[in-house]
Amino acid sequence: MHKNYWQVIFYSCAPFRELLIKFHMADGNRTFHGLVLFTFILMLVVIFLSAHMRLTGAGLGCLDWPACYGRNLAGLAPPHPNWVNATHRIAASTMGFTILVIATLAWRRRRIAPNDFPPALALLGLTAFLALLGKWSHDPRLPAVALGNLLGGLGLLALLWRLHLGYVPQYVAYSHLRRRVLLGLGLLVAQIALGGMVSAGFAALSCSSLSGCDGWLQHASLADFNPLQMLNVAQGTDFIPGDTQHTLHMTHRFFALLVYCYLAWVGACLMRENMLKSGILLIATLTLQVALGAGAVALGLPLILALFHNATAAFLLLILITLNYQMRRR
Repeated sequence: MHKNYWQVIFYSCAPFRELLIKFHMADGNRTFHGLVLFTFILMLVVIFLSAHMRLTGAGLGCLDWPACYGRNLAGLAPPHPNWVNATHRIAASTMGFTILVIATLAWRRRRIAPNDFPPALALLGLTAFLALLGKWSHDPRLPAVALGNLLGGLGLLALLWRLHLGYVPQYVAYSHLRRRVLLGLGLLVAQIALGGMVSAGFAALSCSSLSGCDGWLQHASLADFNPLQMLNVAQGTDFIPGDTQHTLHMTHRFFALLVYCYLAWVGACLMRENMLKSGILLIATLTLQVALGAGAVALGLPLILALFHNATAAFLLLILITLNYQMRRR
């Protein structure tokens, strides 16, 4: 009788126990999601400030532009404003701490939210890699460092956005277009890497007209794309772009045309599949990106256009990640 009495109490409390568990899970989801969004915003600030520091270090903010382009290679560039360095360090340090908290919470919640743990673990590993890479960030002569910082920052942004998408209701069913979106995502990442090589290799103004560089293909080689190749410049002299810079710049231009045509076609396919808003957004952002790139070359690469060119590339990346997530098989 005593045993049956406790069984009655146990089963009568079961609905309240389940309600308590669900409330605890919902509260944990809100905390985790809020932390992910906060870190995502911090990452946007870090990427913008990093681009500002990289581009102004390349000379885009100097008074006698473009005569001063690449002067930080020879130690002639002025230091960054104190507020830029301080804000970047504070935002990056805070972001590193919040990513550690995200990874810890994801590990503790791995049974109730198993899909959150792999991206959170990748976030932690990528953060550790960027922290180690910072040891060599003071030397602008090695393109691999700037390229690693750029791709690592965008990788963190993409992972944080992927975690955020797990908490946003998705209404798009699985589509046969997902393979096309995945291919477009791969092409865009390759184009972003090429753009990073152009920036890290001080090749942005090596072809200063819309017509391009004459005869660049004759001197092109695969060695030009080696990010571990040290840039040589004598102390106290201006950096003079060479054949390597011409190859990087023109390859970035032609590959941009390929990426634009392919992703515009994907956008048209989306509109035919009743995803009108997604298709229009993709094509409009692509067009803006090409216009920013052409305008930057035509106007002598002003800092504001270069910054918006970087920001639009990141936005394109988020669009394709969102489309890929929406089209996953359920």
